[in-house]
Amino acid sequence: MKLKRHTHWLEFHPGGVPAGIIFDDQVKDACEPADMCPKDKEDLRDEIGAEFAFTGLAAYFEGFCKNHTAAVINICPQLVRELVERGREIKLRAVDIVDYAEDLSTQLGSLVVEKIDFGTAKAINGLYNDLLGITPLSKREADRFHALFEDRHLIVHHGNILTPSYARERFVRREIGRSRIFLDSLEVTPAHVRTAAKFLHDLSMKLRIESHRALARFVKVNRLRLPKPNREAVELLAAGA
Repeated sequence: MKLKRHTHWLEFHPGGVPAGIIFDDQVKDACEPADMCPKDKEDLRDEIGAEFAFTGLAAYFEGFCKNHTAAVINICPQLVRELVERGREIKLRAVDIVDYAEDLSTQLGSLVVEKIDFGTAKAINGLYNDLLGITPLSKREADRFHALFEDRHLIVHHGNILTPSYARERFVRREIGRSRIFLDSLEVTPAHVRTAAKFLHDLSMKLRIESHRALARFVKVNRLRLPKPNREAVELLAAGA
């Protein structure tokens, strides 16, 4: 894909900043309200700040995955062929190609991943296995990721009220009799937020490092000659590592 004139390496990264750097700042920002206590405790619950922080973290991680993956494809559009050969349907509207024709050389990845789900470990591992031949999340990490996003789903979609499906997913047997479905709520504490923040940040670092290595290997094995701006953009995939 021919580059537009005067392409700068930052243009390959959505927002003009590597997704890892953005996520590092978002993790810090999201943790701030976790320890905040409402001034009028008659109107707000003590844990409301932690709930907001927790849901924000989960949303920011999904955004990181989407933007990081977009950058990988923007930098090396030849990877789209890998997705197609593994049965992935790439959906680009004709109108998008027309509207973004001038910037397609630096925004193809963003268009490709726009409709892709990054809300499960299975989805992330599956996509990266097809894209770069790696599965970033281990079985243990995938289980923790699933539990974290089950908590997030409960807060966002059920107002934090315990549901039967959540109970089946998350409760150990001894807890079932002590929690009342459709009455009790999940307690989210500042400590819960900090644990989630560290876990998601560690996952993001792992994804940055492994995808950077895998892309460099893909370029070498396939004897690709990426333009200079693309090569410069590659190094920032692991920014923060």
